[in-house]
Amino acid sequence: MSLRVLVTRPAAQASSTLQAIADLGHQVMALPCLAITPIVADSAQGQLNKQQAIELDSFAHVIVVSTNAAQHFLPVAEDYWPQWPVGQTWWAMGKTTKAALQAAHIPAVRQPQSGDTSEHLLAELLPHLSAHDKVLIVRGLGGRETLAEAVRAHGCTVQYAQCYERQAPQFTDQDIHQLVNFAPQVVVLQSGETLQHFDALLNAHLSAQIPPIKLLLPSPRVAQLAASMGYKDCLQSNGASDQAICHTLTECGLSQTTG
Repeated sequence: MSLRVLVTRPAAQASSTLQAIADLGHQVMALPCLAITPIVADSAQGQLNKQQAIELDSFAHVIVVSTNAAQHFLPVAEDYWPQWPVGQTWWAMGKTTKAALQAAHIPAVRQPQSGDTSEHLLAELLPHLSAHDKVLIVRGLGGRETLAEAVRAHGCTVQYAQCYERQAPQFTDQDIHQLVNFAPQVVVLQSGETLQHFDALLNAHLSAQIPPIKLLLPSPRVAQLAASMGYKDCLQSNGASDQAICHTLTECGLSQTTG
């Protein structure tokens, strides 16, 4: 069965997801529910990020939480490190983030094999920590403290390089018109923040659909948030990667039958 699937990832990350879902035989539409804005280099936060980059060799572990984090931090660090420091481990949240780090020729990159959430990463990271290690977390401004709290509990020092801001998008009347005409049956949401923006800005335009839309969510935490917001028809994948999304569509009997 071919479905109409709405992909809400930020524009820079959407293309591979659109292609992967289309390869299953589905119709796809992109409408980002999260806008990514880089931190201004000469702002206070930008100067702090620069300092973290200069001191990169002082960190035993560097955790990069997304491809956005990699995209906005690596150029800053490369200005000071034509060759990457040795003896440290970089941790990537997901395959695409790992690929971005490897494309920059970072020598030691690890990725959790069990999934793409903070909890999956911690399960593999914590055994590698030693007391008094310095750990750098590269991420967007604000966000969950799950990683930092768990790492600090192991006696490590945590610092942040916060390289971009996540903001609510602005939709035009044409965007809404295209969305209503497309009438998605499944909406792919990669984070709690994306879910909240979808709920606030788009759901009212789709709420009359019969049958109701299904939400495809990346983790139990986001599924619980959706339930608390009144969403009943949800699918849960093992992370936000293209592979996990497509696997969930297929497992739930939603991929196109071929043959």
